[in-house]
Amino acid sequence: MKRILLLSLVLIIGLTGFSQNIPTVSKSLRDVAIKTEKQDPVDNPTNFTLPVNYANSSKALAPNEVQIGLSYYDLWSNTIIGNRLYRWDDGTMAAVWIYGEEATSFPDRGTGYNFYDGTEWGPIPTERLENRHCGWPNISAWGADGEVNLAHNGVEGLTFMWRDTKGTGDWTQMNYLGPSGIENDPTWPRVITTGADNEYVHMIYNSYVEYAGQPQAMLYSRSDDGGATWDPRDEILEGTGDDYYFEIGADQYMMAAQGNTVGILVGGAWIDMFYMRSDDNGETWDKIMINEHPYPFFDWNTTIADTFYCTDNSGFMTFDNQGKAHVVFGISRVAHEEVGTTYQFYPFIDGVGYWNDDMDPFSDDLNALAPPQYGYANSEMIEDENYIGYMQDVDGDGEIHLAGWPNTTIDNIMSYRELGPSTMPTITVDDQGRRFVLFASTTETYVNDQVNYKHVWARAYDNGMWGPFVDLSSDIVHIFDECIYPILASTSDDNIHYMYMADVTPGLALDEDHGYQENRFIYASLPKTDLLTGVEEPELVSESNVTQNRPNPFTGTSVVEVTLEQSADLSLEVTNLMGQKVYEVDLGNVPAGTHPVTIDGTGLDSGVYFYTVSAGNSRVTRKMIIE
Repeated sequence: MKRILLLSLVLIIGLTGFSQNIPTVSKSLRDVAIKTEKQDPVDNPTNFTLPVNYANSSKALAPNEVQIGLSYYDLWSNTIIGNRLYRWDDGTMAAVWIYGEEATSFPDRGTGYNFYDGTEWGPIPTERLENRHCGWPNISAWGADGEVNLAHNGVEGLTFMWRDTKGTGDWTQMNYLGPSGIENDPTWPRVITTGADNEYVHMIYNSYVEYAGQPQAMLYSRSDDGGATWDPRDEILEGTGDDYYFEIGADQYMMAAQGNTVGILVGGAWIDMFYMRSDDNGETWDKIMINEHPYPFFDWNTTIADTFYCTDNSGFMTFDNQGKAHVVFGISRVAHEEVGTTYQFYPFIDGVGYWNDDMDPFSDDLNALAPPQYGYANSEMIEDENYIGYMQDVDGDGEIHLAGWPNTTIDNIMSYRELGPSTMPTITVDDQGRRFVLFASTTETYVNDQVNYKHVWARAYDNGMWGPFVDLSSDIVHIFDECIYPILASTSDDNIHYMYMADVTPGLALDEDHGYQENRFIYASLPKTDLLTGVEEPELVSESNVTQNRPNPFTGTSVVEVTLEQSADLSLEVTNLMGQKVYEVDLGNVPAGTHPVTIDGTGLDSGVYFYTVSAGNSRVTRKMIIE
């Protein structure tokens, strides 16, 4: 009966938008806590006693989708996702994932790679890219027209590969060894490039073992010759070492770039969220705080922590074309009530947060990241400002009903190493400043009789507001698919471009949630208009918030005051009676508030003129007189 109801809903819903009203999750569920063990990062799993399900999922796809790869290895990241999809300005793309079909021990594990030539994707690969066992690949541009891929091999450090022409030709492969004492240990890397011709290669990786006073450390290296030499090499950036953090663990980081700017986002449930920024291709760095952790230097062996709201281990960052950073992250709640690696988390705590460079950092208050609908007076989350995502009310009754309802328990929800019901967010910003966010969210009505499936949901920001939520997995072909790990390309055209992983069972075989089974890697594009519909242009200026110039009439100068309720590009233009522009003031992008705009009439003849104030696409025109 449940599946019949679900099918009916799917046929009705399709690719439709959902309103922004936050549905209710009962307090009894929000107070449910799971006592669990800190999961050690996975590199080479050793438990292969689980069954292998070779009865693969349906090959059907939605009209806008293409399957570009498959794997039986299903852990994409221990926490934050790396750079797995790259799009060039000419519209070509490259995608990578962790490939492995021999699920008995994954001797064939390595980089799965596919390339889009501007017309079509290549065939689904049946072998890894490298000539050795590898994992955790990351792809980026290299040079004028090439590409670079970085993974770890677990034996001799990192496997670094590059070629001069993207999508074709032989790869050059080399090993990258770590510093003295941990030469073979570098693990869980990230790579990205900057510069006019992507000539600077930036790499970060995890030490895997104790290094420089931290049980695990994050190290940075840079090359400007395709990996032949590195300078700096194996550097712990100021602000990330043992004077600041007990450790920075596996996958607690990712990289983003724009022009000559490179950023390293760091964050997790047990550490600050911040990013390191360089605007000179890695020569100098600044540290920008996003969320201060309430328990600095959190140490599993000494720190006792009351319940507090936190990032859920997921996060993603991009830069817009002005160099401003935009960050999204999942929200959770945890506690550490005794020393050791046992802790509690609250699996029904739900939300996706947003932050950019224009915003203040969140404080270290225990409830700073509490979702606004929970009623905490000291929550710093504001709906549709920095709280932008959550589970959707698919059946429209104002409440979230998950599998087992009304007796939903922890057995009826699937949490990953990214802890939240709405998690794994990703973001891109286009050249008009419009933001597009995707995240994986536990979705009401889509259930396999025990656990609700996660779908990929999207939302866009334009004209100073966030639009409706859109279920990108609502096509009937995904009726019994778990859709997770979405990642957006950092550039776009009329469409956004993204990929995600889908299989038929919620959870991960690598975490013993189910047997090994086929995971499909799916690329999709979506017209931006599908997400921007309903995001209307607000009236930024009107007769009520643009004053008459004072004094008027005047000689010399006069002032117009403009009051804005949100940030906007603000300008003023003066024309004569013939409609000719004779004077102009461009203030650029200004924040909300009252802004005086001075008109200098000393170079104008006496007479009647008109001034037009423009903010965004809104305009107000008034008459003035120069004596």
